[in-house]
Parts: sequence; structure tokens; C-alpha cells
Amino acid sequence: MLSGQVFLTRQAQSLSLGWLEVLVYPGSLAFSWEGVGISLTLSALLYGFQPLRMVLFALCYGQLLNRILKLVFQRQRPIPPEDVKRIFRTIILTDAHADGASFPSGDTMAGSVTGASLALAGCGTGWWFLGLYVGFGRVYFLAHHWLDVIAGYAEGCAVSLLAAKVIRMHESFDVRQLIGLLVASVGFGMAMKLTKRIYSGPAKSSHVLLLLVGLGLLFVAPTI
Repeated sequence: MLSGQVFLTRQAQSLSLGWLEVLVYPGSLAFSWEGVGISLTLSALLYGFQPLRMVLFALCYGQLLNRILKLVFQRQRPIPPEDVKRIFRTIILTDAHADGASFPSGDTMAGSVTGASLALAGCGTGWWFLGLYVGFGRVYFLAHHWLDVIAGYAEGCAVSLLAAKVIRMHESFDVRQLIGLLVASVGFGMAMKLTKRIYSGPAKSSHVLLLLVGLGLLFVAPTI
């Protein structure tokens, strides 16, 4: 007997929206590594730097937590049914890739962080639904189980609430501190990614070098 989440995932995969996929497709791409820059730029143009500051701060928390959870759970991606076809396609990373683990959904987390942060910054309560829109797109385009996107949405909301509290406690939080935090986040992400690659297969010299760069960024960040 199929578990409830697998059943719900297959129900979503079996949907056929036809050309209405064009309404869902942006949610599957907007917060991937290819689309997140565009999404954040649009947020800045619409609402200015202050809300974007909260978004970026929360994304740092979210990325660190998401990376750790992916490495801990190592859940495989859903197997797409052979009879399911999509008009549009999205990149689905394999389980062997450092970002390929399915749980929790990183794209949904990023969408949830962005939406929740904008809502908490006073840009409109409707932004809370952004993560759900992204999550549905990730399931519909065969990239995740439902539980992956639910966890990603919850993670994004939680870190956004934490980031909002930290920023309100430290109103003097400035751009320099934000840059330091971003450097630390990038360094930590590189270190986690390259550690997995080194242990999961033959290590290349470039992997070791990038791992050292990531660790170096972690040491440099506090001095910024």
C-alpha cells in the first residue's frame, strides 16, 4: 500500500494542465540557482532595499539549514511515471549531485523565505502564499515529493520569523554585516558541498581546492 505522501505526489504528477502549465512553470524555476537572482532583483525594484535585506538575511539561515538537512536525510527524488509528459521541462538534479537530495525542497524554502520576509516587512500578506506556489510547481514538474515541499515551506517561514526578530533586535544591522553573513553562508555551502563530493567519489584536486576556499571564507567572514 502506498503511503499517503507518495499517493498525493503521484496524484499531482498525473495532473495534465496542458498549456496552463505556463502559469505553474515560473514557480518551478523562480528560485532555482538559475532564477533566484532575477527574483531577488525584482523584489528590490518593487519594494526597495529594506525588505530585500530581510530576504537575504533569512536566505542565509535557510541555505545553511537546508544544506545540513539534505546531507542528513539523503532522500531520493521521486521517480517520474513513464506515462507522464510535460510541455515545459525543468532541471532535476540527480541524487549523486551535491544539491540533488530531495528533502527538504531548497527551491520551496527560498520561495517561502522570500514571500514570508516580504510579508513580515509589510509588503502584503498575500506573499505568504509564494512558497506554496513554488512548492506546487516543484511537485507538478516531477522534482519533489509533497513532504519535501511542505518541509521546505515550513523551513522558509521559520527562518524568516527568526531573521525578522534578529533584525528588529539589531536595528543598526548594516550592509557591511550583511556582506559578512553572505560570505560566511557561501563559504559554509561550498564546504558542505565539496565535503560530500570528496567522500562520495574520487576526489579531484579542484574539489580539495574549492573546499579550502570555502573554509577560508568562513574564517574571513568575521573580519568583514
